[in-house]
Amino acid sequence: MKENYTKKIVCLLAAMTIALCTGCGKKEEAGPPDVQINPPQAEEPADQPSDAALEAQEEEPQKQEAEKDVVISVDGKVLKKAELAANVKNKMKPYKDMIPADKIKELEQGVRKQLLEEFVVKTVLLKEADRKKITATQKDIEMFYDEIKSQLPPDKELSAFLKENNVTRDDIVLGIKIRKLVEKEMGAKAAPTEKEIKNFYKENADKFKTGETVHVRHILVTLDPKDDEKTKAEKREKIENLRKKILEGADFAEVARESSECPSKENGGDLGEIKKDQTVKPFEDAAFGQQVNVVGPVVTTEFGYHVIEVLGKTPESTVPLDEVKDSIALHLEQQKEADIFGRLLEGLRKKADIIYYEN
Repeated sequence: MKENYTKKIVCLLAAMTIALCTGCGKKEEAGPPDVQINPPQAEEPADQPSDAALEAQEEEPQKQEAEKDVVISVDGKVLKKAELAANVKNKMKPYKDMIPADKIKELEQGVRKQLLEEFVVKTVLLKEADRKKITATQKDIEMFYDEIKSQLPPDKELSAFLKENNVTRDDIVLGIKIRKLVEKEMGAKAAPTEKEIKNFYKENADKFKTGETVHVRHILVTLDPKDDEKTKAEKREKIENLRKKILEGADFAEVARESSECPSKENGGDLGEIKKDQTVKPFEDAAFGQQVNVVGPVVTTEFGYHVIEVLGKTPESTVPLDEVKDSIALHLEQQKEADIFGRLLEGLRKKADIIYYEN
């Protein structure tokens, strides 16, 4: 808690008064014969506490009592314990039945910390918005509601959504003011230059490389962990016969539709283009190692036995700058916005009078 300087001054005045009075009532002893004893000087009356100090002293217990209900104060705006507790409870509602009992307290502490941080951020930003005379008009509010509506499922009412998420009109107004403040602070500073876009593309070349892909189709005969050796052998024989049938001229897609146990059978076994690390290792090794338009040998994976055919291969390449220019610009703009917002918030926090009344 912040130091109460009024109380310290009152205590200091009281201590000075006691110190001045400690010599009173003592019997004066005679000094040596040749030493002249100066007559005692009249003592200055001890300073009495001022009216303001006395008033502060009287108000202090009341202030301390009021502070018992407060968790945090930001530039005089307070958040009370009861309000914080209610907010924590509302935030916890959706997760109560999903979290083990021994983890609930830990989560509540995290939510509480988050809400305190939100209170600080909202308060300092709103104060700055008010200082800069930033307002939220009725049109702004309606547009904000429309923006939310556009993102809701067709069967979801706006009022129900706002109620479920404890969003009030005041929250909307606050959000609009803060957004306008941030936009005003950023201005054109966030827009990346052509040079910045090109530099990012050059310095992050690996991010714009498309790995090699293969277009594959397969036929699967599944294995069950409970299968005994006899069953495994029978399934192995089945997949080998299907492969032989294709090699003798049967249409791969037709055989897949008739006999494969993978959902891809509906597409004739076609899995489309796959990248590395998208499938289990034995399947990946076989698919990327096979020649195009060749039916490979039977491959065993944790899912079962596969017959694989590679329909095409696309080598690794680099996406042209023109194709990723917009996404790079958006990324850089968001990065700049985050930096600018961070500096703005840091400056406002430093200037704010933030008092935590309890941990």
